[in-house]
Amino acid sequence: MKPSLFFILFMLCFYPSITLKGQNNRTDSVSLRENMEAHLDGIWRKEEIWQLGAVPIKDTQTIDEAPKWAKWSYDLEKYYVSQMKYPKELLKKNVAGYSVVMFSIDTLGLPREINILTSIHEEFDKEVIRLTKELPHCLPCRDKNGKRIECLYTVYVPFLPQQYRNRVIADSIAEEELKHCFVEWEEQASFQDGKRWSAQSYIYQNLKYDASLLGEQQKAKGVYKIHIDSYGEIKEAKTLRSCGIPQWDEEVIQIIRNMPKWTPAIHHYGKGEYKDAIWAIPVIFENHHSSHNVIE
Repeated sequence: MKPSLFFILFMLCFYPSITLKGQNNRTDSVSLRENMEAHLDGIWRKEEIWQLGAVPIKDTQTIDEAPKWAKWSYDLEKYYVSQMKYPKELLKKNVAGYSVVMFSIDTLGLPREINILTSIHEEFDKEVIRLTKELPHCLPCRDKNGKRIECLYTVYVPFLPQQYRNRVIADSIAEEELKHCFVEWEEQASFQDGKRWSAQSYIYQNLKYDASLLGEQQKAKGVYKIHIDSYGEIKEAKTLRSCGIPQWDEEVIQIIRNMPKWTPAIHHYGKGEYKDAIWAIPVIFENHHSSHNVIE
């Protein structure tokens, strides 16, 4: 171990035993801890030799879409830092450290084959393994053809005692504030540009029908169910209310089944997770060549 690193580790373990009196001194002590932790964290990150993030398992594969988690997007380090339970004895002694974990992500977006690559303390490893096993599924890797593929994922997880204490206090304050607020935790599934009428516009763009089948009618309306699963893929397409012409209903159903991926619904509370969603889309068939009016 480098002399400078040994000195910092020594100080980090023993400076809490120094008794500091007065509010200002306590504030200075916290600030000192934060600065030391930031310095240590910077050293560890620079010395880390592992390639972080996603890499393909097979050399013949390339990743076009990296794995993405509902609440944490592409930054999984935030998940570990925000959800960890610091080992009690190490927290009491102000022991800082880190773990580097590597695991495979299967085609369902779930972690498999968890391995600790680098570590400072076994208790840190146990906590990282626990959190990895509890990961909600992500949107898995995809190749250039949109096919799901397995990949390896590596994360650096810092264990910094003062940072952890600060987070616990902030979480407690936020939890108390939430008791007096109305919070919408659910984020709706979205299609392409995310506008409410995007799915309906997509159907109209791809819809072809013989308007003469309407006869004397000016228009007909059908309502269609779209079930989007937690991966953003179409799980079910169904006619809720027929437009009166079965082949037109079937045309809409086929368009829905062939839709590109959606962004699935997201539940943001806690660890965050992707959820299934159901949409009902109205489609109007007109007996003339005027442009369709999108129904919001």
